[in-house]
Amino acid sequence: MTPTPAFARIPFSSLAAGCLLAMVAMLPAPAHAETCLEQIVVLQKRVDAVQGKPATPAAEPQSIGAQLNHEPTPGSVAAATGNLPPPVGPAAALNAAQNFQAAGDEASCLKAVKEARDMLEGR
Repeated sequence: MTPTPAFARIPFSSLAAGCLLAMVAMLPAPAHAETCLEQIVVLQKRVDAVQGKPATPAAEPQSIGAQLNHEPTPGSVAAATGNLPPPVGPAAALNAAQNFQAAGDEASCLKAVKEARDMLEGR
């Protein structure tokens, strides 16, 4: 009678599990994937560096109308906000990403961040 080799005495399931663990151990560690919010913060700095921050209107004293407990009119609200134009280009895409992130839509947020990054890099 021939002797049975040592590996033949190991149950197949144990051998398969050992091989699987060895293969998983050889895989490279996954890179840290940044969340959409982390990417927004990084891109916001780049957008600000390229476009600069819009000038904020100077503060003005409170009007008598504001002290009379009246609701503001659309015209007075527009005047108080300085009639700033809406963001365009990468700033608009980044603004959309912030809105998606606030709504909890990570996939749309990442898509908008990619769009902003592509615009900044001229793609």
